[in-house]
Amino acid sequence: MRPVHFLVVLVLLLPLTGCIGDADSDAGPVGTYIVESTWTTVELESKTDYYADQELVSWTLDSSLMSQAIDNAGGNVVGISFELDYPQEDETANGGLCTGGEDNVPDIIDATATKADWTLSASGENPGSHDVNLTWHNHSLLNGPIEGLTKASIESQLSFGQSALGAYDLSIIVDARAFEGTFCSHDDEGETVQSSVSLHVIDFRVLGEDGEELSSLAVGEGAIGVGIFLPWFVGMVIFVGYVATQKRHRFHLDLDFSEPTESAEGVSTSDGDTLIDSYRARVITLSALYVAQGVPWGFITVTMVTFLAAEGADAGDLAYLLTLGTLPWSFKFLWGPVIDRFQIPELGRRRPWILIAQTGMIALLVAMLMIPNLTDNISLLGGLFFVYNVFTALQDVSTDALAVDVLQPHEFERVNSYMFTSKSLGGVIGGAGLGTIIGVVGIRGAFLIQIPILLVIMLVPLFMRERPGEKRFPWEDGEVVGDEDEPEEVRDFRVILSNIKMAFSVRSAQLGIAVSLVISLAFILIPILPLLFLQELGWSQEEFNATKGGIILIVTMLGAMAGGELGRRFGGKSMLMFAALAASLVTLTWGMMDSMWSEGWFMMLVWVAHTFLWAIVSICAYSLMMRVTWSEVGGTQFTGYMAMMNLSAIIGYQLAPIVAARYDYQTIFYIAAFLETMVILATLLIDPEETDRTLGLGQEVESLKLVPDAILE
Repeated sequence: MRPVHFLVVLVLLLPLTGCIGDADSDAGPVGTYIVESTWTTVELESKTDYYADQELVSWTLDSSLMSQAIDNAGGNVVGISFELDYPQEDETANGGLCTGGEDNVPDIIDATATKADWTLSASGENPGSHDVNLTWHNHSLLNGPIEGLTKASIESQLSFGQSALGAYDLSIIVDARAFEGTFCSHDDEGETVQSSVSLHVIDFRVLGEDGEELSSLAVGEGAIGVGIFLPWFVGMVIFVGYVATQKRHRFHLDLDFSEPTESAEGVSTSDGDTLIDSYRARVITLSALYVAQGVPWGFITVTMVTFLAAEGADAGDLAYLLTLGTLPWSFKFLWGPVIDRFQIPELGRRRPWILIAQTGMIALLVAMLMIPNLTDNISLLGGLFFVYNVFTALQDVSTDALAVDVLQPHEFERVNSYMFTSKSLGGVIGGAGLGTIIGVVGIRGAFLIQIPILLVIMLVPLFMRERPGEKRFPWEDGEVVGDEDEPEEVRDFRVILSNIKMAFSVRSAQLGIAVSLVISLAFILIPILPLLFLQELGWSQEEFNATKGGIILIVTMLGAMAGGELGRRFGGKSMLMFAALAASLVTLTWGMMDSMWSEGWFMMLVWVAHTFLWAIVSICAYSLMMRVTWSEVGGTQFTGYMAMMNLSAIIGYQLAPIVAARYDYQTIFYIAAFLETMVILATLLIDPEETDRTLGLGQEVESLKLVPDAILE
């Protein structure tokens, strides 16, 4: 087995290690705990009514009536108390030989309290009283030491979140009975009942066996000292320095990734009204479509993840959501042959696929609005995110293919910068924008706001035409104007697959797979950072969203631009190795300086520095993948590399809960820094010119995507 094949298999199997262990999702160790609790009763209603015989009376109360009092009492509703009092028996004689000394027959008063699937009934006879005390928590956990459970398991049996709030159904029915004698009878048409409805609310803390406070960390307590990692990083610094100074030619570090200086500049005009004819139309259309991709990506990876973290979701929940949201991007290369094979030329080669994708995105947003409780339906939400990103990935592939079709060669660099900036802008809207106002509009409002944004963007491809003669709508008249000198395309899956196989037969192209699969393994930090900042350091959702979805995205964009320029000037492979080494050292320092984490300026400084450096890594990796891509299958091969970079992010997300369950924050940073150095080793043996030497230059590489989708995280 070649080393690259072994590395690919190893990386792909890494997430499965989480499936081999205990399937229980409860975090934290099994041990002995005690619960310190305060019990509060919050009254919802008190009234006195007359209930007629055999007439069922039902009504509903809502926790929103006393939401502030519930929050003040701890917010954990664990039951409802329905108290009934009926002190009198009010039978009346209806004539005959009644003396007034007859015994009254007690009425039966039956009451029921219901909350979702929980229900309880109880009855009593008058005169008297009774209670319907419906609870859904494990009351035994409040009495003495608890053994054999995890902290998370205890909390799940005492705190029910939103599922315990909302509507409560209540009902009363009276079976009025009366004295019946030979010469005397009584009448009883109902009963007067005093009722009071209250909620049981507890505020609790899970403490250690001796009553000590448990660590508030949302991760494990295992630690690996920095001394174990330091020799590796010292060795990497020496090794990279040696290669860069003594072995540059052997490891192909002297190559210039810039465009040839002799290439001629073309002329762009905006005289026509189709994408082929108008430069302005090309820029507006491609930029708008990239905004549409950036909004949901920023929303999912910033706003939604932060919201769930603030609601108490653990690293496993966040990793699950990010994994399902990213998975379609890892296999988006499968769309390439499909959209090349199946087309409707009279409506545009790529336009129908873009409209299908955007329609699906909007439909899935509407479906997500229908989820009754997001925090209690992570599995359903993750499934919808998966389908949503299937459509988003389809739009991404279709947009890249459209750019390949309509852009002129001299426009590639400039329009690519517009496209990347537009996706960053979309990420800012979905991350910092929606994340900042979520406190006002709520999570459902954040979903709702995206719908008109996508509808407006959808108008751009709906009314544009790719080429002269195409129809905007099926019922219009039109005929595509073709180029007589252009040979007819052969769209056949067998030809496409044969060329792909040939492209990946080159050793450097295979090593490109290894680079793509290791580049985002350090994304184990993505689900961990919200836990660190929100649950440990006390940042608010708005502060974190504004930072990650705003400042960090802007720094990412600046780093990408700097990476492109530095790669052209000093060599893309060299800059990739230097930037990856520098980024890993920043991550290592971040973990070592835990005493400074409470200082906001320090956290911002290291976060910004690492983001800038890793953006350079991503851009240079993109350039390197372009170099090892065969132009005959440029779109499909390069999209495959981008998809594998997203698969690498998924592997990182899957590793996050495994690592978080075992190690503290410092160790997680050390591990992430170690994983970042893997990019250097995977890149080292790539010869950027091997593909061109082996297979020939062919046409221009057809993929225009500036950076992998994962960079926007």
